[in-house]
Amino acid sequence: MGISTDSTPRYTYQLPVAAAPSEPPSAAEGAAASLQDALLVGNLLWFVRLRWVAISALTAFGAAGLLVRGAFPPLGLRPPTGWPFLTAALLLLANFGYLGHARWIVRNPQHRGAAWNLWVQIVADLLALTVVVYFLGSLETAAPFMYLAHVVLACIFFPRWQSFVVVVVASGLYAACVIVERLEIVHTPGIYLDPLLRQAMTGHSAFPWVTASSALGIFFVVWFLASHLSSLVRQQERELADANVRLTIAQRDKTRHMLRTTHELKAPFAAIAANAQLLLRGNCGVLPGEAAEVVRRIAARCRRLAIEIQEMLQLANLQSADEQPKPLRLDLAEMVHWAIARVGAAAQARRVTVDADLAPAHVVAVEDHIKMLLTNIIANAVAYSYEGGTVRVRCQVPASDGPVITIEDEGIGIPADKLPRIFDEYYRTEEAVRHNKDSTGLGLAIVRHVAASLEIRVQVESAPNCGTRFTLRFPRAG
Repeated sequence: MGISTDSTPRYTYQLPVAAAPSEPPSAAEGAAASLQDALLVGNLLWFVRLRWVAISALTAFGAAGLLVRGAFPPLGLRPPTGWPFLTAALLLLANFGYLGHARWIVRNPQHRGAAWNLWVQIVADLLALTVVVYFLGSLETAAPFMYLAHVVLACIFFPRWQSFVVVVVASGLYAACVIVERLEIVHTPGIYLDPLLRQAMTGHSAFPWVTASSALGIFFVVWFLASHLSSLVRQQERELADANVRLTIAQRDKTRHMLRTTHELKAPFAAIAANAQLLLRGNCGVLPGEAAEVVRRIAARCRRLAIEIQEMLQLANLQSADEQPKPLRLDLAEMVHWAIARVGAAAQARRVTVDADLAPAHVVAVEDHIKMLLTNIIANAVAYSYEGGTVRVRCQVPASDGPVITIEDEGIGIPADKLPRIFDEYYRTEEAVRHNKDSTGLGLAIVRHVAASLEIRVQVESAPNCGTRFTLRFPRAG
């Protein structure tokens, strides 16, 4: 009844690669700050990549003015002179500088210069954009609205007051551009070839100022809307970060309470179990039949609770942020044999054979964690096998990857819709409860935490009444 190549459909579940156990609040806050820095670096690198597009567009526009000058007049446009090349060259040099500084920040994360890098990029871009707007025409074209891209980006990158500074700078540069154009301090005929067109559009004394004022008004309206939405998103991010810190504290307190409670329970249950064994052995006289049966049930219940307490302690220790033991280079085959010996009595009681075929392999990990991982999976394979079945444990070492262990049983299997939940604490399928009433439902939760801390990829293949196969893919030992 094991997993074989028959017509029965097999269901596969890959345990998601999860984060390691919870960090203390101070570490969580530090991680949040590091994440913010990483986001800023990501933003500035994205901004650099976007600028390559602008540089290419300016270069192509300038090249068109040189190579196909005759195509512009039929469109009523004036071929550009050298200003697109000059602007593109300056942006190119600046972009290499931004990129070099960004890489330096990545190599030296203790220096938080990403925000300054973004500020320099935006201000320099606004200056370059002002040149473009001036030569295209600040009043008769829609070029001024290119400022809005940087206004919106500033709202995304920076707090609201800083984005307000950006919109003020953009508005000031555009206003200066209009004034310089109107006073003809630096003469430019604009992009349109017909001089009468500019004269018709800007000839009225009020037109330039109404047009410029309207554009500036639109700048501030867009800033207000974008910054408001960005502020709402940032507020939600802060609330989520605060909630995450509170959850971390609550998880830590819960773990400490679990450790304290389970430690306090160990001694009383050990005493009850010991006294029950004394009674069963007749140390206090021969017990009547019914009394002996009651004491046997007490002893069995104590054994189950002792196992549950032990697993609760293991789970709490894995979830604890306290200092963990130092990882060691371990012989994986030796760990597997230890786990098989650990479940030997249970396997013998169920007449289940555990067959091991193990290639030499090593991992770097905490010894107790590896033992917990293997023992829980092999114990589950034995517990949910049919009597007289076989559990097969294999270890292989692919040439280009770390060790791979497969643990396969011929047991009751797991329905497809329940596979994603088997790693939850205290979860047991109805089929599992009917087959084995003594399980605690904590074993695979322990497996999940160990796999997360050691970056082990866990895959489960199963089908009802066709057994289950666990595949553990370990990282390569250093």
